[in-house]
Amino acid sequence: MAYSSETDALRQLLLVRKYGGRITSSPDSIKTLPNGLQYYYVEVTTKDGTKYVIEAYGEDATTLRNESLLMRELVVLA
Repeated sequence: MAYSSETDALRQLLLVRKYGGRITSSPDSIKTLPNGLQYYYVEVTTKDGTKYVIEAYGEDATTLRNESLLMRELVVLA
């Protein structure tokens, strides 16, 4: 599978019917690494049990966190 960004990967794994993914792990906050770089990850498990970890650094970490929070809300509303 190829994705254009971390958020694209998250959307595809959660919203494309053949994957049927759900977020199974993600921290509440962004971590700052010892070198000052921000880091965030989301673990997604698909309906066949495959686990994916999507990682992002720097500004992309904030974008991925925000997207994961939005996707959680969409799942609750669905």
